[in-house]
Amino acid sequence: MVVEIRRALSRRLVRVLVLVALLGIVIIAIGAFATSDPDAADAFSPADIWTPELDQSSDAAIVGGVSFLFLLMALLGGASVIGAEYKAGTITTLLTWEPRRLRVIGAKLAAAAIVAAVLFLVLEALLAGALAPAAVVRGTTEGADDDFYRSLAGFLGRGALLTGGCAVLGGAIATVGKNTTAALAVVLGYIVIVEQILRGLRPGWNAWYLGENLGIVLTGERLDDVVRSVPGAAAVLLFYLGVFVAVTLVVFARRDVT
Repeated sequence: MVVEIRRALSRRLVRVLVLVALLGIVIIAIGAFATSDPDAADAFSPADIWTPELDQSSDAAIVGGVSFLFLLMALLGGASVIGAEYKAGTITTLLTWEPRRLRVIGAKLAAAAIVAAVLFLVLEALLAGALAPAAVVRGTTEGADDDFYRSLAGFLGRGALLTGGCAVLGGAIATVGKNTTAALAVVLGYIVIVEQILRGLRPGWNAWYLGENLGIVLTGERLDDVVRSVPGAAAVLLFYLGVFVAVTLVVFARRDVT
């Protein structure tokens, strides 16, 4: 497992994604500091942006958007962890030394999940630290009470689990498709095209769509037009992920990888 985690962290794409995320955090922090007015009624406040309802203000929408971007990055990074192995041809060499295929793919998917979840927590912590000057100097810390910190802890926990799940999903699709771009193409194609078409044709199915369930779990709040609780949405996502992983295990165990 440790070896696979080191492999994941050594991927060039993973490092690039982390650098992009860090650059985005810096830009957001500078923007928040520059635009916040300490005398205004809507002065910048962490209690307004790290609450369950991430869409209640423009600042909150930024944090919510960044968090969803982290999920997309985890998907792409998880796909790279395994897709790059196929591109380089090292997966065949690895199976020569470790023929237990389920153990190999299980370790890779688990490593991708761990790396993604930890990076999510680290990046969110860095985002909080980067936004602290805007709150202290040009905003307000009012509302940062015990309820706020409990809400924040819940958000971080759910986000870490979702990020790990996205990394596993990316790795699973990349395993079946034998490349990194397959995962991104499949997921984005489904969310951007297929789900949009289905929403128009079958609006009553919105409780089963991937986007809605991701939003419910990440925010920890029900959506107005979706009859699905947070635990219910988590169960739906877990079911979808389980199906993808099961298919991946079967394909990887039976496929000729030479």
